[in-house]
Amino acid sequence: MKPHYFEQDEADSDDMNLGMAKMQGYVPKTCLLGGIIVIGLVNKGKNPCKGCNGPRGKCHGRSIS
Repeated sequence: MKPHYFEQDEADSDDMNLGMAKMQGYVPKTCLLGGIIVIGLVNKGKNPCKGCNGPRGKCHGRSIS
């Protein structure tokens, strides 16, 4: 799995961790952060969007303010 999909228009469909995180509402359906990173952050009680340097115009990441 990739740490992120920022160069792509959408994440790889076989990233099951990211798919689960999207379905459970931890990240937006358009998230481009790698699933293993997302799940790791969620397990630590952190917001995956916070600190993510992904292209918000593509991923529509949540506001972290």
